[in-house]
Amino acid sequence: MSKHNRGTIARHLPRTTLFCALLSLLPQAADAVELDYQIGMRLMHSDNISLVEDDKVDETVLSPQLSFTLAHDGPSLQASVRGDVQYLSYLDNTYDDDTRGQFDGQLDWMLIPDRLSLMAADTLSQQSVSTLSAFNPGNQQQINVFVAGPSFYARFGETTRGQLDVRYTNSYAEETAGFNNDRYNVAARLRRQLNETDQLLFNVETTKVEFDTLSELYNYRREDAYVTYRTQLSRVQLNVDAGYTRLKPQDIGKAESSSLLRASANWQVTASSLLSASFRNEFADATQDLVVRIGTPGTPGTPDGPPNGNPDDPNLIVIPDTYKQKQLSVSYEYSGQRLRTELAPYYHQLRYLRDPTFDADSYGARFNGSYELRPQTFLTFVAAREARDFDNLARKDRDTTVGVGLDKRFSRHWGGALEYRHRKRNSSLAGQDYVENMVQVSFSYFR
Repeated sequence: MSKHNRGTIARHLPRTTLFCALLSLLPQAADAVELDYQIGMRLMHSDNISLVEDDKVDETVLSPQLSFTLAHDGPSLQASVRGDVQYLSYLDNTYDDDTRGQFDGQLDWMLIPDRLSLMAADTLSQQSVSTLSAFNPGNQQQINVFVAGPSFYARFGETTRGQLDVRYTNSYAEETAGFNNDRYNVAARLRRQLNETDQLLFNVETTKVEFDTLSELYNYRREDAYVTYRTQLSRVQLNVDAGYTRLKPQDIGKAESSSLLRASANWQVTASSLLSASFRNEFADATQDLVVRIGTPGTPGTPDGPPNGNPDDPNLIVIPDTYKQKQLSVSYEYSGQRLRTELAPYYHQLRYLRDPTFDADSYGARFNGSYELRPQTFLTFVAAREARDFDNLARKDRDTTVGVGLDKRFSRHWGGALEYRHRKRNSSLAGQDYVENMVQVSFSYFR
């Protein structure tokens, strides 16, 4: 099998580097910043590294890696950062050695109290080049989305506040050049505090989107008007956006409009169990989906993600087209003295505006958790099942992942893990089935 040529990650990180430069503004006091990191070495063996139906190839990968989290919560500056970087050495030379990284960060800085603040957010993730092919090492690319801008505040009374947000967003794909774009957003908000627990906001936004290539096809302006209702009780949190969206292409195509509805709720059922749900019915695209993921707990590949890694392949379709999406997800989390579990069923519908090739319905569920067998010894487990049906490709995929592992802390600073994972795809399209068995062992130093 020919080796897959890949560039290094370093030349593709200007936005993440800019975000890290902003982090240098953090106070240097040791008690102001919480930094944790993990340095480790992983040895992984796969019996089907390319995730193919026939002509399977065994591969062993040696991977030094660094994971880190940083948090700062000061009176004027808050920051939350997490990420990892690893070097992959393919010992059997199936693929070229590679460096990969993932990063999620958010910074909020109040420059003038109640008058002016600055925010910056950055996400770097690994996505498919072609979502129709298996997510093997030859079908992966780095995607970076950077968002930054100021917010201006005004006070109109004891319970009424005004806010003006100005944002710049840059999106970059390592391989899919048509995805690269800049967008400029201005949002005006009027917030009314109804009582101690309830808020009402009136929002008007305008966004200009400019793509680096094929701009005559995909450049557009987006206008949103919606009302937000928020309530925060002792055990229940609720957030609802309801309004209207209009998309106006710059050159080619007709304007599109639709209702907008976003809702999320958290219910602390007991001290050890949390029930969450979210629903989205709106226009969106790949960039917006990645922005929404920034700061989401348990993001695959980040230090606090599922202990067995990503239970399913990334299914983000990295193209410039906008789509109408309907998304419903529910999550139940239990955290006991020895047992921690999460069950998350979901449904996702995509309908693209220009090219319906990728119109699809996806649904499934993820289950993962850990059980403390004895002090500092954990049994980890993960299971996932996803069905993806394409409307216009006569294709249906069924993906299954199961995994089990053992995680052991030998001391305060040293630990190790052993993991087994089984992945399988059944597809109605000939040649797209695969089965993989993977075993990996790792040792880590914890700060």
